[in-house]
Amino acid sequence: MKIRNVMLVSASVTSLVTATSTAEAASTYVSVFGGASLLQKPGLKGVVHTHTTTTSTFISKTSLDTSFKTGFVVGGNWGVDWGNFRTELELAYHSNSSNKTGHLITSYQSGPIGGPANGTITSRDSIVPTDITLHAYSLMANAWYDFHSFSSMGITPYIGAGIGLAQVQIGGRLAGINLIEKNDFTFAWQVGAGASVPVSQDLSLFLDYRYFAADGAKLELRPGFHGGGVSADFDANEVLVGLRIKI
Repeated sequence: MKIRNVMLVSASVTSLVTATSTAEAASTYVSVFGGASLLQKPGLKGVVHTHTTTTSTFISKTSLDTSFKTGFVVGGNWGVDWGNFRTELELAYHSNSSNKTGHLITSYQSGPIGGPANGTITSRDSIVPTDITLHAYSLMANAWYDFHSFSSMGITPYIGAGIGLAQVQIGGRLAGINLIEKNDFTFAWQVGAGASVPVSQDLSLFLDYRYFAADGAKLELRPGFHGGGVSADFDANEVLVGLRIKI
């Protein structure tokens, strides 16, 4: 992941923590949530992978085209309500499992150690059984704007966005072979909108929609696929329900 993205996320989280620590008139809260995650067709795009042994050099490329079932997301956050604005730190887990089959394409060629991999190209292009899971742990810094002008109607709509970091991971079974789980950290962002309704003076119920994206994770499908790597995009439409409690 680019150093610029790491610095951007670190600065945002630091600013948010500093702001919340100096809050006097503002109120703090915690919330928990869960819901459905509809993963967009991920781009498990093949990337070139080079592997060397004591006698040979191998160059391989792997790609996988499969669809994913509706998954789930769970998480929680700690935030500060400034009046119309809310800022918060959020930790969440997103998970989606694949359908039963996928289109797997692999190719590799070899050559002598220290020389070009110019041997015979061996390729595979077939429909294979898939039982894999693509999941992500995310740490986000969010900001929300509450439309309190609607509060007299018993509902408070809101919109917002967030940036952060995600650890994307792939694992499971592909073509009957257990994958060695591989993960990568990448920049993440989300936008969303929702509404909350009060249950009591300190407790609110909320429902919202978010588009969550963590793109460009460098993963691997191994063993058995010649070290083939894939670049995965974790983009999901998520519908969440949760409880927010003032503390």
